[in-house]
Amino acid sequence: MDYFGIWQWVGIALAAWVLWDLFSGSVYLHRKVYRAQEPSLYWMAVLLWAAVAASCFFGGYYLA
Repeated sequence: MDYFGIWQWVGIALAAWVLWDLFSGSVYLHRKVYRAQEPSLYWMAVLLWAAVAASCFFGGYYLA
């Protein structure tokens, strides 16, 4: 990776969002999900957002 394109910056923003969700203990889907009340849904949502953030860095190399 020689430079950051737009999708790498989007990935950084999404990764920051995931870190904030881990810190705050809640995540937004179609509604706010709290870690203490619905742990399974919370962790699935955090993992989904983390996968989307990672795909911004590694996903494009398979398409080229």
